[in-house]
Amino acid sequence: MEPAEIAKRSAGNFLIFAACAFVLWIMAGAIDWVAQIVHLSTPERLTAVATSITSSSTLQALVSIWLLTAALAIAFPRILTPLSTTTTLMFDVGYGILGALTGFGLAIGLFGGGWTIFVRALIYSAVIAIGFFVFRKWLSVAELRSYGQARWIIAAIVALASPFVLLWG
Repeated sequence: MEPAEIAKRSAGNFLIFAACAFVLWIMAGAIDWVAQIVHLSTPERLTAVATSITSSSTLQALVSIWLLTAALAIAFPRILTPLSTTTTLMFDVGYGILGALTGFGLAIGLFGGGWTIFVRALIYSAVIAIGFFVFRKWLSVAELRSYGQARWIIAAIVALASPFVLLWG
């Protein structure tokens, strides 16, 4: 699959999930407002949910898994062939999740809950997209199939970066 096709599909997943998450947050806010009127909820409930999403390690875990999977695919390209469908699915779902977190972050930010989750989701999304295109440009498919030294160096750097992102991302 061509990088342009992957980018279009991933962008589509990102936008659809972001839009759905945004609408979901608006709906949850409206329901919570009605629940507050009839004393079934408190004003702090929606803030607690926003705080939970913002402080979640989901973004770090997602990016860490991507990094380690990318390192394995770079180091052992033959693994990528049987896993190509799985890897593509992981990339699509991952961008969908980042899109959902971006949509939640946008809604949370617009309604006074802070912009942390929105900014972090956008930064991670941009870094992953840029990294993918830089990697595809710098290390050609022919070079990836040959067992050259550049491939091993890149794989080692990416593999070592994954636990750091998980712990301190």
